[in-house]
Amino acid sequence: MSDEFGNNIEDLDEEMEIITMIDDETEEVIEFVVIDRKKMNDTEYILVIESKDIDDDEAEAAILKVVSESEDDITYAVIEDDEEFEAAAGLFESEDYEVEY
Repeated sequence: MSDEFGNNIEDLDEEMEIITMIDDETEEVIEFVVIDRKKMNDTEYILVIESKDIDDDEAEAAILKVVSESEDDITYAVIEDDEEFEAAAGLFESEDYEVEY
């Protein structure tokens, strides 16, 4: 359930939003660049790419959803339901992104 990212990276703002995620199992810290944000049915979805892959036009992106938000922390989750994923992926389909699912 990943997306092929076919956007022109030079078009991104110089002020990129970076989120840091920690894998619960491995404790690995991974930085992601937020490419886009969309909202559907009061749920926010973000299109992200690993920061190490930002210069790769064919890098794979992921769609995450916001599952909880507090003053200090935002929790994101992978979309596990196929129907929800397809609907969220449809939000990001445009001439800027090539979405495959």
